Amino acid sequence: MIKMTQNTSPKREKSSSLVIVVRGDDPERMVTAGLAELGIKIPQRKIVIKPNLIANKPYPTTTSPKTVEAIIKYLKKYKKEIIIAEGAGWVDTNQAYRDRGYQQLAEKYGVKLVDLNKDQYEKVRNPQALVLKEHEFPLTLKDCYLVSAAVMKVHCEAGVTLSLKNMLGATIGGNKGRFHKKGIHQSIVDINLYKAPDLAIIDGIEGNIRGELGGETKKFNVMIFSQDPVAADAVGASILGVVPLSVKHLKLAQEKGLGTADLEKINVKEL
Repeated sequence: MIKMTQNTSPKREKSSSLVIVVRGDDPERMVTAGLAELGIKIPQRKIVIKPNLIANKPYPTTTSPKTVEAIIKYLKKYKKEIIIAEGAGWVDTNQAYRDRGYQQLAEKYGVKLVDLNKDQYEKVRNPQALVLKEHEFPLTLKDCYLVSAAVMKVHCEAGVTLSLKNMLGATIGGNKGRFHKKGIHQSIVDINLYKAPDLAIIDGIEGNIRGELGGETKKFNVMIFSQDPVAADAVGASILGVVPLSVKHLKLAQEKGLGTADLEKINVKEL
């Protein structure tokens, strides 16, 4: 623990609600096309890529290292420090890094792996938070350009688990169940109020359609890219067959100014 500070809710500009949907099955081609079309700028000195490694299971339960490799290769041109950071909930994070191919990926590209469960933190406060008025904020995420590299899945409690829900793993400690007890939808929104992704990437080449930890999978052959994570999730939910504004955390996120969940207000461009 370092110090106590206060955070306030971010407000996203309407112009940021552009969502790029790239169709295909080649992660490198899709990432290159999607990010080039989005035209991202990165003023921060470091980039943190947050995959979904909630459990020690293969893609699409967890983020494919092929997708993260494609992201790294594209972002290398910005000449920033690149970090892969995760705080797993059902497995030791470093074990997941080894078993799921991330250790090899880090060695290949010279990027750092961080276990956010054990990261240093500072206590922060946000009076606008719904249930997490105080939060232990991982210092690895401080002043970074945050990329949520999520997978496309339904979720038994949250409805969907996409870029916003992925941020539950960007927290201190392995007991992620505490957020479910406080209110899963409210906790998702609050954690994103403290630090929302600057860039949302959702790998929907394949997706889980019968549960977040495995089960039936389906090929969607899409990747979603946006600088508005709420809009990205709204489009992802729609592809999964879920009405975005029926997902409580998407509706709450829109109300809190985190982005746009209303499909009629999102500019979707397909490639």
